[in-house]
Amino acid sequence: MRKLAAVAAVLALAGVARAEPVKVLIITGDHGHDWKATTPHLKELLTTAGHKADVTDTPSKHLTADTLAGYDVLLLNYRNTAKGAKDSPASVWGDDNKKAFQDAVKGGKGLVVYHHASSAFTGESEFDKEFEKVTAGGWRKQGNHGKMHEFTVSPRKKDHEVTKGVAEFKHGRDELYQNSLVPPGSEVLMTAYSDKDKDPKNTGKHEPVVWVAEYGKGRVYHNSLGHDVEAMKSSAGFAVLLVRGVEWAATGKASYTGERK
Repeated sequence: MRKLAAVAAVLALAGVARAEPVKVLIITGDHGHDWKATTPHLKELLTTAGHKADVTDTPSKHLTADTLAGYDVLLLNYRNTAKGAKDSPASVWGDDNKKAFQDAVKGGKGLVVYHHASSAFTGESEFDKEFEKVTAGGWRKQGNHGKMHEFTVSPRKKDHEVTKGVAEFKHGRDELYQNSLVPPGSEVLMTAYSDKDKDPKNTGKHEPVVWVAEYGKGRVYHNSLGHDVEAMKSSAGFAVLLVRGVEWAATGKASYTGERK
């Protein structure tokens, strides 16, 4: 009951129709962060909200045009690392996987970029450069953050489907990403103030934490919050924004207002 009350405090909407279940593929298997813990939590958030979520930790096998055709949204909990490639060779994207991913989003699949997935593929290849466009920027090479702490997340654009009715909320402890790349044409939906009094490394600016963009026909939702499971559980606002972002990426609409039984 307390959790539902907290969601209601973040999102004050009434009479909103429930969305049809969205089919989501969570792409993981390598990250640098603890993807083995965060992936089940992300799946739980989505399935509790009434959506359908599958997981691949072997994207070399499942990032194909035929497989991706069965999903509405791709959720990236993935960052290519040398250790991941060594420990799990099946997590490595081949050229065909990269093309299937890029073509799927360009052709109209929704994309959700979660936290540090925005720092995947930061090399100099043509795909790496295009990946930055597909995912609407993010951490890339220039991102940074101060120490983990609690901060306030505030709506920047209140009339977007994702943020409609969303109130300011306390979030954390979490990493507050700073100096994120937000490409031209993106819409920043939520920001958080990076307080120098909490850490001298902070910028003293309102930093974007949630934004949206388009890539081809695909809707791209970028959420930099949620370093680990504890951070994701630290506010009802994270779940609201994550689920509504998935719904919007799939359909252009969002209706999640709390847990479904």
